Amino acid sequence: MRQGRVFLASGLLKRAVIILAIFIFMSIFSLYFIFTKDNVDNIIYLGFSTLSIILLALLIEIFLYIKNNLIVPISHTKNFIDKLAAKEIIDPVSNLDFYHINKNIYEFFTSWVCSQNSLKYYMEYYSLLFDKSDIKILFIDAKDGSIMDASKRAVEFYGYSKGELLTMSIFDIRIQDNHKSQYQKHRLSNGEIKFVEVISTPVSLYFNDSYFMIILDASKAQERIQSLNNEISMIENNPAIVIKFIYSDKWLTTQLSSNADLLIKNENQEIDLKTICHSDDIEFLSLELDRKIKLENSIYDMKKELDRSYRFRLISGEYSWFRLFVSSKNINDQIEITMFLFDNNEQEILKEILTGKLKRYESRILSSNLLGFEYFAQSGAFKFSIDFIEFLGYKNSFDMGVSSIEDIYKIVYRDDIDILIDELDRYVDGISRLIECDIRLLRKDGSQIYTRIKAKALDTLNDSDEIIGTATDVSDHQNYVVQRALINAIMLSSINGIMICDASGNILDINDSFSQITGYSKEEVIGKKPQILRSDRHDNVFYAKMWSDIKHFGSWSGKIYNKNRAGQIYLEHLVITAVKDEHDIIQRYIASFYKIME
Repeated sequence: MRQGRVFLASGLLKRAVIILAIFIFMSIFSLYFIFTKDNVDNIIYLGFSTLSIILLALLIEIFLYIKNNLIVPISHTKNFIDKLAAKEIIDPVSNLDFYHINKNIYEFFTSWVCSQNSLKYYMEYYSLLFDKSDIKILFIDAKDGSIMDASKRAVEFYGYSKGELLTMSIFDIRIQDNHKSQYQKHRLSNGEIKFVEVISTPVSLYFNDSYFMIILDASKAQERIQSLNNEISMIENNPAIVIKFIYSDKWLTTQLSSNADLLIKNENQEIDLKTICHSDDIEFLSLELDRKIKLENSIYDMKKELDRSYRFRLISGEYSWFRLFVSSKNINDQIEITMFLFDNNEQEILKEILTGKLKRYESRILSSNLLGFEYFAQSGAFKFSIDFIEFLGYKNSFDMGVSSIEDIYKIVYRDDIDILIDELDRYVDGISRLIECDIRLLRKDGSQIYTRIKAKALDTLNDSDEIIGTATDVSDHQNYVVQRALINAIMLSSINGIMICDASGNILDINDSFSQITGYSKEEVIGKKPQILRSDRHDNVFYAKMWSDIKHFGSWSGKIYNKNRAGQIYLEHLVITAVKDEHDIIQRYIASFYKIME
């Protein structure tokens, strides 16, 4: 229909009708000549002339059609577009076809101009908000996500210059995350990842669909969410049993971890925790919880673990020991306590065994003259018992000033320090199974005390780091050894015969001079009485007087006749001395004699 209207409007139909009429007229005229004249050449010429006129008329019409309907309208459209580009607003002109084309161009142009003007107005309207406010704003092109503008605070937040931001898209700073979250992850210029909340408002300005994005820093909110998620995860998956309960007259549970079914059946989630706590432990646990609640978040709240372990009844009916970690918070004027229970049954059993051993160990120390100390091999630290410190004449450990192996020279005689350290090293290295050595300790006044050191790791710890030892005062034994060595030296070097007897008069030892004078060997006289030397030249009154002087005065000396192994009687000068202990009780008799030549 439209093409027909254009065809009629162009005048081509009118001219075609005229040409057709001429053709019909010429055809009738030719037929007339054909039937009235015999001149055939004239008829052919006339027909050819008519056809030529018709073809020429058709060519002229085609040319006029192309000019009027194509060349001229295109020229008008070009001029129309040039004037629009020069921002000259004119009405579209031309024939019907090109009128619609020009009208579409005109509508597109006016829309584009309006869009530019609207965007400019929009940007100018929000320029104060972009430059002066503290809001982080990004203006994003909806087609490709490119950043069209950014507020001052957004530029500061992301750390890029504004020029850099305007060359980027939102996809350059947003990190795709498969995890569902109400917050997005945005990467800053320094590589730091920030959680942000994005509030997007679509803005449609004719052909420019955009997004007006407000960026809110949600890092702290995300941290709180993460903390909450961690807490939930910890409650659900922690190897410890986690119980939340309201702390009042009844300890009603509000939340349980999945492994709480060791204590509480899942269908009985809300129960009174007191019903499964050992009756002997409820009072102590209440006191500790009261103290923790009062000290919560104060400078005195140094730890979350309670001071002792507590017993709770298992589903099986048996009680088990648990270490407890607690925290509390006030929710709607109610104290909610989160309690972590760690199985401590094995440790408590070991503790009981260890406590029993330590008590027996302490009892042995208290009932003996042992002096206790501890040595920690890794740190080289020493700890000493009060008895040990006071034994050396000090008031306390600070007064003694020995806390490590480096200070040991203060209480160990210099020649014995290497002996002690070598023994410790041998034990720690596993060369010896027991530390045992004799060393001299120094008192505060500088005097020396002979002591025997014995030490070993605490076997229940199965660890050689903590070594417990004792020091025994062996000064008396050492003095005895010294005295014995002195006596032996005297007996070996003396030209007098020497005989040592016990309190009952049995011979304990003799020297070589005794054997030379009497003829008896040591094996022949040990265990026998001195009467084997009696010569029978003295009566009983003589011997009674001798023993009376020894008991009353501690010694006797004089001349006496004795008999040697060969039966010969000889005269000797004899001195008998009684050796007494601190209670004045005779323990030994020592006889010294030499032969008198008559």
